[in-house]
Amino acid sequence: MIFYFSGTGNSQAVANEIGSYQNERLVSIAQAMKLEQLTYSLESEEKVIFVFPIYAWSPPQLVVDFIKKLSFNGSVPSYLSVVVTCGENIGETERVIQRLFEQKSWALQSFYTLVMPNNYLILGTVDSKEERREKLHLVKEKILHLNKSIAHLKVERQLIKGSLPKLLTTVGGRLFHSFGRSVKPFFANDHCISCKVCEKICPTGCITVEGKPMWEGECTQCLACLHYCPKSAIQYGHHMGNKSRYTHPDILWYQLNQTQEVE
Repeated sequence: MIFYFSGTGNSQAVANEIGSYQNERLVSIAQAMKLEQLTYSLESEEKVIFVFPIYAWSPPQLVVDFIKKLSFNGSVPSYLSVVVTCGENIGETERVIQRLFEQKSWALQSFYTLVMPNNYLILGTVDSKEERREKLHLVKEKILHLNKSIAHLKVERQLIKGSLPKLLTTVGGRLFHSFGRSVKPFFANDHCISCKVCEKICPTGCITVEGKPMWEGECTQCLACLHYCPKSAIQYGHHMGNKSRYTHPDILWYQLNQTQEVE
C-alpha cells in the first residue's frame, strides 16, 4: 500500500511508478484526510510505502497529521519504507519520521531521497528547463534502484541531509510552521479567470472562489494553487513578478492527489 501526497506532481509521479512496479494500491493522503479514511487493512506481508515532498526540511504537516491518525486494524506493517522528494536536501526529515513511527511501534526499514525539480517560489525560482530535464532524467535510475530494493525488502538509507541538517530542520522547520503557512500573502491578480482550479486542488480546503479566489485557514504550503493556475494569476506577496511556474509533466491538475488503484 502506498500513501502519497503531492503539491506540484513530483511525489505523485514517483508514487505512480512505485505502485506500478510493486503492484501496490495507491492512497491519496489528502483525500483520506478529507474523507476521514484513517483505518486500513493490510494483506499478509503487504508493504507500506509513504511518498511525499519536503517542506522546509520537514515532512508536510498534512502528512504528519495523517501518520498520527493512521491505523491498520491492530496490525503492524511488516515492511515500511519512506520515499521523499526535494529540490536539494532534506535536513533531519528521516529522524522526524522515525520518531513518528516509533510512537506507533512501527519499524522503518528503508528511506530514500529523490532530488527533483524545485518548486518553492516564495524564496526562490523554479529550475531552468535544462535543470528540470536533467533532474527528471537522473531520478529515473534512482527510482529503479529503490524499486528493486523495496521488492527485495532491503534495509537501507539514502539520505541527502545537506549542511547543518539539525539546524535546518529545527530552526528552519519551526520558523516555517510558525510563520510560513499563513494564507494572508496569497491573492489573484487580474489575469484570474475564475476557473476554480485552485479551489478544486487545495488539499486543505483553504480556497473558495467567488469571482476571485479567497484563502482562509491553515495552508500546508504545497503551492499547488500557485503552480497549477492556468494563467499564473495566483501570487504570494508582491515579489512573484513573472516567475516561471512548474508542474510535473505527467500529472495534470485534475489528477493531483486523486487516489488511483493499481490493477
